[in-house]
Parts: sequence; structure tokens; C-alpha cells
Amino acid sequence: MKKFYEDLKALLDDNKAAAVATIIESKGATPREVGAKMIILDEGQMLGTVGGGCGEAQVLWDAVRVLRQGPPMISRVDLTGEINDLSPTNCGGIMDVFIDRFRPDEEKGVGLTARETVAKLTEAATKGTPAVLATVVGGYARRLPLGSKALILADGTVHGFPETDPLRPILVAKAQEALGRGESWRVGLELPDVSRGQATADEPALDVYLEVMTLPPQLVIVGAGHIAVPLAKIGKLLDFEVTVLDDRSAFANPQRFPEADHVIAANIEKTLMDFPVTPNAYFVLVTRGHQLDEEACRCILGKGAAYIGMIGSRRRTREVKRHLIEQGYNQALTDEIYAPIGLDLGAETPGEIAVAIAAELVNLRRGGRVVPLSRKGKEGAA
Repeated sequence: MKKFYEDLKALLDDNKAAAVATIIESKGATPREVGAKMIILDEGQMLGTVGGGCGEAQVLWDAVRVLRQGPPMISRVDLTGEINDLSPTNCGGIMDVFIDRFRPDEEKGVGLTARETVAKLTEAATKGTPAVLATVVGGYARRLPLGSKALILADGTVHGFPETDPLRPILVAKAQEALGRGESWRVGLELPDVSRGQATADEPALDVYLEVMTLPPQLVIVGAGHIAVPLAKIGKLLDFEVTVLDDRSAFANPQRFPEADHVIAANIEKTLMDFPVTPNAYFVLVTRGHQLDEEACRCILGKGAAYIGMIGSRRRTREVKRHLIEQGYNQALTDEIYAPIGLDLGAETPGEIAVAIAAELVNLRRGGRVVPLSRKGKEGAA
């Protein structure tokens, strides 16, 4: 998400207006999930996707209309039609896509301007501060127009929402709930003493989309050999913040890994001892030898990483685990290591092995049902 808003900021800095389409709610089977976004320019150019096909084409044309005419809107994409040889592709679900216009010359009004929004979002992302972007997508409280935006930080700090508005504490509470859940959602805000004459069962005082801006997942590739190169590229495509670590500067350098966010040429054990291990961190150990794998494991095991994967045959990885147990690590900890690494794709080349590893990361992150190679009883490595 950080990259998305960096791209949007670059467009505004270049004095280009853009429409932003965001899936704020979905029901049934849809091609993309809530939170998927894309940028549309007046020429019809797109960055990102909300699903492709005829549904996205509808959003595209609605977005061009918003760009040229101004008012934000919700584009309801209905994919429940009958599927036959003559019909367009239908997934079977419905999704509401909010389309808003970001203009570099937007005047200050209620809420954050387009420039203020992207500036504060990129600042929060750079500092690693979790935040929620609240966007008004409906409701009868028209004193806050459609598209009005506010930013709520984890500590309750609010930017862009009127201090005197009685909905402010309710908004903050809902934003912090969204942060706790770790997912974006659409929510109705209602005044405690709501006038029943104004409200309806279907329309709250404010209909708000809360976009959770959490830190991107970290992919830490330990070892800068042949597999690391394609894996770093794929990691960026999957929206990881990619770090490559190796003790050989001839291998660990920005020229070899132009896509990586961080390239570290330093002692592996010393670097990992001080490395921040979080539940958002995925470690892939693809070093040149099992001794280095052991060093890396000793530094990160038991610290709560989301994933630790180690390359090598079952014999090699079993030996590493045996040494770790002899050094005092219990069986439960060593069982957390995904080794051999990757899904069983029959991969052989460095690029194929990188795909198998990346597939395992996606499978784990998204709760996939594929059994990892390390959890199977068959012999061999990715």
C-alpha cells in the first residue's frame, strides 16, 4: 500500500489529476478482495487492478467520468449474471467500488486535501506508524461531503476530522478497532442521539470506509546467491519489503538486487542478532552452507517470526535441526522451520525454486490449503 500512495504522490507532484477506485465492500465470489485499489488517469491509463474483465471496464468508465465531472461515486459491479457462451465472465458476487478524484490543485475544505492525504500517509508508512485512512462514502450527514478524508493514527491522533463533530470519538474508536483487527472495512457511524426523522435503516449519519495502513510484510532473504536474485524480484511483486543479507559484498550489492529495499553486506550472525524479528517478518535462508543456516536459525528461532524457511535436502536440513536440538533448542521450535523449503512444484532452476518459495509464502499468508513440501513425508527438495 505504501508503494500505491507513493505512485499517487508522484502523479500529484507532476500536477496530474487521478481517480482512485477502491473496493469497499464485496459479497459472494469476487475477483479481488476489499481494499484492492487502482489509479485511473484521464487517458484511461491504469495502475493496479480491482479485478479485470468487464467489471473493471465498468469501473474504468465510471472513473473517467468522475475525473471529468468531479463528484465521487460508488460503482456497484454486479457479477451475478447467468454464465453462458454469450455472457461475459461472471464470478457470482457483487462489489461496491468507491471512486474518488485526487487533484493537485484541490482547495482546502472539510477533511484532508489530496496532497495532504498522500503526504501524511507516506510519512506514516516511512516512520512505520500504523494508521487508518477514513473516507466518507455515504450517509445523510452532508456537512461532511462524499470523499472527505481523515487520518487516524494508532495513538488516537486525528488529522482532517472536525474537532467539534460529535462523531469524532466514534470514528476514532472504530478506526482503532479496525487496526486491532488488521483489516479494512466499511462501517456506519451514528450519533448517540440520532434524529429518527433523518436516519433510515439503510443510511447512517456517516458511511465510512476505514482503510488500515499497516506495515508491509518483510521478506528477509539470507544469502545472496542464484536463488536470491529472482526471489527478491518476486517478493517485490508480492508487495513485500525486501531485505537481502550476505557477508559477501560481491554478491550483496544494489546492482545485483535493484528491486530490494535494503541490501546488507555484513556478518550474517551479528546482523541477525540485532535484527528486529516481528510477526510480520518472513525469513528465507538460502545461504551457501548449512553452517550459515545454523547461525541464522540461532538468531531468529523463538522470536515470533511469521515464517522461517531453509533450503536444502531433507538430509541437510535434518542435520541442521539435530544440531540445534543439541544446542538446547526444543523440538517444537525446530519444527517451525519450513525445510525443505517451498511448495512441491518439481522446481529445478533458480527461477523455478524462487517461484516455489514465493508460492509457499502466499499459501501461508493467505491461508491456502496446499500442504508445504516440508510438511509432507516425501523425499526431495524444491
